[in-house]
Amino acid sequence: MELKEHRIAKPIIGCIAVSLSLFHLYAGAFGVFETMMQRSVHILTLLALAFLVLPASKKLPPRIVYPIDITLAGLALAVDVYMVLEHGRIVKRDLYFGPIATLDIVFGILTILLTLEAARRIAGWALTAIGGIFILYALFGNYFPEPFTIRATTPITLIEHMFLIPQGVFGIPAGVSATYIYLFVLFGAFLEVTGGGRFFINMALAMVGRLTGGPAKVSVISSAMFGSISGSAAANVFGTGTFTIPLMKRFGYKPNFAGAVEASASTGGQITPPVLGAAAFVMAEFIGVSYARICLAALIPALLYYVSIYAGVHAEAMKTGLRGMDQKELPIMRQVLTNGLHFLIPIGTLVYFLIAGYTPFRAAFVATLVLIAVAMVRKSSRIGFKGIWKSLESGATNAIMIGVACACAGIVVGSLEVTGLGISFVSILLKLSGGNFLATLVLVMVACIILGMGMPTTAAYILAAMIGAPALVKLGIPVLAAHMFVFGSCILSAITPPVALAAYAGAQIAGGDPMKVGWIACRLGFPKFLVPFLIVYNPVLLWTGEPFWIFQSTVTAILGVLAFSFGIDRWLWKDLGLVKSALFIVSGFILMVPEIYTDLVGMAVFALLVASQWKYRQAA
Repeated sequence: MELKEHRIAKPIIGCIAVSLSLFHLYAGAFGVFETMMQRSVHILTLLALAFLVLPASKKLPPRIVYPIDITLAGLALAVDVYMVLEHGRIVKRDLYFGPIATLDIVFGILTILLTLEAARRIAGWALTAIGGIFILYALFGNYFPEPFTIRATTPITLIEHMFLIPQGVFGIPAGVSATYIYLFVLFGAFLEVTGGGRFFINMALAMVGRLTGGPAKVSVISSAMFGSISGSAAANVFGTGTFTIPLMKRFGYKPNFAGAVEASASTGGQITPPVLGAAAFVMAEFIGVSYARICLAALIPALLYYVSIYAGVHAEAMKTGLRGMDQKELPIMRQVLTNGLHFLIPIGTLVYFLIAGYTPFRAAFVATLVLIAVAMVRKSSRIGFKGIWKSLESGATNAIMIGVACACAGIVVGSLEVTGLGISFVSILLKLSGGNFLATLVLVMVACIILGMGMPTTAAYILAAMIGAPALVKLGIPVLAAHMFVFGSCILSAITPPVALAAYAGAQIAGGDPMKVGWIACRLGFPKFLVPFLIVYNPVLLWTGEPFWIFQSTVTAILGVLAFSFGIDRWLWKDLGLVKSALFIVSGFILMVPEIYTDLVGMAVFALLVASQWKYRQAA
């Protein structure tokens, strides 16, 4: 996210951003502040930054836009100061149900409006419209037709729920953003400024750059490694795509395909351990399990996702005759590790603290300190005051999208709670599907993708988890599997047209058509759309059960994904033709069914098909 070039706003942005990062580092060192204090300072300061970093309109001249932006930022900071000064009274009022003050109402309305406007700036009208609709529903739900009729909420009650208690704008999503997510984003900012991002790209170049379609495979590998740090698929695209997309274009990939590879690979970074996207922290809070358990559950689905994309990239490279990069252009792995091996120490520290049972909040804080310390050891990664300032500033500006999205999603969650619609919606969803297991899964996935259009994955997951996950649990699906299904489906919304944030980011860098980039990203490694279904039908893939069955299910799932990829792409060393393509797709479906006999049949068909194509491997 780039800062606006404005002689007044830019210094203000820097000071506010660095102050917010220091606030979170202080909390990381000495413990979080009281709930409302931590969340209100976090959200309201990010709202102020959103107005300064993102212009009200790109069409209006600066002389009109800047006064609007600075005024709205000032109002957000005014509410921020009010919440700090009145913190004691607000907390006591929450505990003892005291009277609501006039200024509480004024600042409450202002906070809701500021949140909706900031959401419009970070994600367009989609998230803002949803938030506004739910507010109107809470106020006028008694006029809605059955089965959506509710007892309307009074404006005062709604403001109280949204603003004065740790619900609504300052609810669980905001709480997760204000604790776990921010420090992980800050960790990622320090990693980028010290050169860690480039280290991951160089590792990917050394690993797969010389292979067939090497530049695209570099995009896949580097995005998997670097993309997990950010909570936004679009941010992941900009993090690695500024290097990998021009590299792919230089080696013959068409702009739309290059953008699609990066968009699809960066989207998968949000489900890649050890640092998943921001939505994973929210999931851990929602279902009451440790973040380490979420990481473990995501391990095999992430592997399947990237196997799917890697196979699709390889097939495209073979079809178009795109070879690997010249060895002379590639870094040597030994030198890459020699120059950047110290970057693995903070990553290892992070993993250790998570496995050891520390909170993600503390793990991210310690890992950030270790990163700064090890970066100082080598001249190439050493940063001075300017580097530290830039990291603190980038951490805050990179957190804007996630924080504002969580605040706006909190408005929706608060409306669902205050109206009770969340409970009735489960019944409505089951009625629409007729209680059919597969039909319900399909409806939930479609809902996740639609909700995710034009908004960050975190916000999409929060909304879908409140509506879709309970319906899946009611069908008997384990809670973890239900939420992972929703999570995996929401991730795919980042590349699904017509509004796909990762596809738009990839198209912007590649100079392509966003719609075409989105459709290619969907087609590329199409089996990734089946991975959420695999999770539900075979929960063993979430690392539950005996080691043998986990291993067996993983192997057959990988073979199933590969078989499906070969069939969809109609390529394995050469064109497969319609019959073999159909047989590969059938064997892929059979391998994905979690039964011994289906696995044996599927593997037999898969092996015969591969053997029939084996003679063409040398030509490839």
